[in-house]
Amino acid sequence: MSEELEKIMPSDFKINLLGKERQIKFGNLALAKIEKKYGSIEAFDKVQEDLEKKPMETIPWLLSICLRDKEGLTDDYESILAALDDSNVTLAEAVNTVMGAITSSLSIFSGQKKKEAPELPM
Repeated sequence: MSEELEKIMPSDFKINLLGKERQIKFGNLALAKIEKKYGSIEAFDKVQEDLEKKPMETIPWLLSICLRDKEGLTDDYESILAALDDSNVTLAEAVNTVMGAITSSLSIFSGQKKKEAPELPM
């Protein structure tokens, strides 16, 4: 595993689903699931494309890979969408929370990568 991957710190955000406040963490497990689905952890352009073309499947999938407590839920997008509906959480609220978690984790990664970049010999 690359040293850069180990520097990604899980983010901590929350969403209320089915009467429970649930943590959303974008960390190693979420990255592994992105890598498995898209072939690379750096395939965020493909994730973005799916968000634009298939938001009703992609947003619940992203939420499901980041949810820490899935009690009463399954990983399929229909279960997540039903939970959002039953909890009066809009898709926009869900995507904002998930994207906040992703952005937070990746900004930590980017900041550390820049700080630790070696100087090139002249």
